[in-house]
Amino acid sequence: MQFGGVRISFVANSGTYSTNVSVSVGDGCVFNGSTHIIGPLTPGLEVRVGKDCLFASGITIRGSSHHGLWDKESGALLNPEVGISIGDHVWIGQEVSVLNKAKIPDGSVVAAKSIVNKAFEETDVLLAGAPAAIRRRGIAWTSEFPSDNGAAPRRNARR
Repeated sequence: MQFGGVRISFVANSGTYSTNVSVSVGDGCVFNGSTHIIGPLTPGLEVRVGKDCLFASGITIRGSSHHGLWDKESGALLNPEVGISIGDHVWIGQEVSVLNKAKIPDGSVVAAKSIVNKAFEETDVLLAGAPAAIRRRGIAWTSEFPSDNGAAPRRNARR
């Protein structure tokens, strides 16, 4: 793992502290610039980052919103924590926010300034927007930019 400025913190809110929660980061991840990972408040939950991920700068991964949002009529909690999962070989662009309930599948790319606030299941996709949505399927990426500027297609590109 290479660190260019990653900070991991846990929640303290109204006298309650994160306990029995975890943040895990897989082997081979690279953090280019500032990334802030905030663990969940609910016991037993985790923020999981897979292996071989690439993070640009200005990224926030927020496992807790720190505040409850309730339905007045039913009394149901509208923003329960469920954790965050970022798969293997995921590239997250600059100033992305990854929020509670997010799942980013293996081989995916999240475009700059996107907000990921739900689970995606399909691998090898480009996610973009606020909120993020699948914008392209069947992608592959590498951390090296091609010296020919893409003149030679990589139809069978692999991770």
